[in-house]
Amino acid sequence: MGVSHWLLALLLYYAAVSRASEVRYLRHSGRRESGGEPAAGSLGLSAGLGLGGLNNATENPIDLLFEDEADPSAGLKEELVVRGQEVVFECVVAEDAKVVEGDDSVEGEVRWYHDGSQIKGDLRMSIMWTGRLVMSHAVSADSGVWWCRRSGREGPRVRLVVTIPPERPYLEYGDARLAAGGRLTTRQGNSITLNCVVEGGNPAPSIAWVLGGEDISPSSQMRSEWRAEEGVFYSTSNLTLPSVEKELHNSSVACVVRHPALPVPVPVPLRLNVQYPPAFRLRRWPMWGTPVREGASISLLCAVDANPPSSPTWVKVTERGTTEVASSGGWLNLTRVTDTDRGWYKCATVHTFGRFASHSVFINVMRGRTASVSSQNSLLLRKTTYSDGGRYRCVASDATRTVESDDVDVVVTGAPVVEAVNSTVLSIGGRPTALTAHVCGRPSVSTLTWLPPAHLPPVRPGETNDRFKAHNLTASETPDCQYAVMTIVGVRASDAGNWVLVGVNDRGASAALIRLNITAAAHSVTANGARAMSHAHSAATQAFLAAVLILFYAARDRMWA
Repeated sequence: MGVSHWLLALLLYYAAVSRASEVRYLRHSGRRESGGEPAAGSLGLSAGLGLGGLNNATENPIDLLFEDEADPSAGLKEELVVRGQEVVFECVVAEDAKVVEGDDSVEGEVRWYHDGSQIKGDLRMSIMWTGRLVMSHAVSADSGVWWCRRSGREGPRVRLVVTIPPERPYLEYGDARLAAGGRLTTRQGNSITLNCVVEGGNPAPSIAWVLGGEDISPSSQMRSEWRAEEGVFYSTSNLTLPSVEKELHNSSVACVVRHPALPVPVPVPLRLNVQYPPAFRLRRWPMWGTPVREGASISLLCAVDANPPSSPTWVKVTERGTTEVASSGGWLNLTRVTDTDRGWYKCATVHTFGRFASHSVFINVMRGRTASVSSQNSLLLRKTTYSDGGRYRCVASDATRTVESDDVDVVVTGAPVVEAVNSTVLSIGGRPTALTAHVCGRPSVSTLTWLPPAHLPPVRPGETNDRFKAHNLTASETPDCQYAVMTIVGVRASDAGNWVLVGVNDRGASAALIRLNITAAAHSVTANGARAMSHAHSAATQAFLAAVLILFYAARDRMWA
């Protein structure tokens, strides 16, 4: 290699070293080491070295200081001051310090240096007789390395960083500037992008994001732009929430700005107002599964969770559609129910997003005793049922007196009667569910068996099989009648289907079919859907009961034969 090539390589090396020194300090304080403001062309040096320009996203510029072992100022103690603040340096020189070669100061003389240039006292800087350096107010040009010499002996060096506080940060959404502490309204599922803007400041600030008390800064992007004419950075951090869910309603999102010139971090909060469609929660008194007889009272409560809020109303599903029934505050109160109250009911509401309705619930009203008195003062019971059993008394009266007869006990015997309290039960997956039937018989049933859908084994009262428990019979208000209850813990979609309860005594057998439907979320059932489901259940019930009875009598005939 010729001499010219060596010279060219040496020139390129020194040019790279000088550029790297300038880029390092630009990243640190936005200024050149010479003390002047950086030239406009100097902003492109870092890009030319493959380090990324100042317009790229950066963290705290102080953290990006390039440490170079060849740099004598690397690893120095740093002192941060705010522009305009008074600065005082003491000249402390170790007794064993050596005299700097070539220094021409006299004994006891104190000299101060800034980035290699000797400082002369002026109106802003004073060098006291004790050697103390006092700056009445710091300016950006004071950033750099400072040291003193006393009697030609050099003291330790200190890096001074003059910081410029940023303006108060603010949030932007789209092209609109948002007020701190305000509310941002959006719909569930929408995507929103917030910008946190910090004007001014040197070095560039750091910006973090907090959502509901959780740090989500990794999801944000920051960009700091150096303004050479002002000697400050303009910084923007943007945060995108790809899908705002209802759980974030009333949550607070904030950007938090930190800067060496700020005594404490500055938060800029914003509250989210997430609009979402209605969700329904239904309750009943007496509880679901409890039979309702004529003359009793029943109450239904509908709670609607929606934003904006909407008021619930109760409607009854009929063949002609839906008819609104009197309710107040989500309460539907039916006192002294009759057969006309039997049917499907659901809760509806009119919301900003449209009209919504809950799933339908069925109220089954069980009829009471049917009796009439003939002209001969005899008691005639038509279509006798076990509920007709009990004690009767005849009461006769005229204008002057009332006469009562002795009590007469009426006992109804025959094959058992098994009736579903609710022939259709609708439950939500994961919740406990109860299936209830009314069992009557004189003599009492000798065998009672729950027959789940085909893939599950039968269960008898007092037995438990996994999540299924058949409870022992409990007393009923009707003579010779009892309640049979099957509870399912954590109902699943696989539990859906036809559940059959078969009761047997020495007079015959009877069975009741309960259709269990499982849903994963609230939904509405139309009038046509309700009728179709009712017809399907009726047909399935008749077919199944006929098959059960045929099998039972066939088995009994074989046993007696």
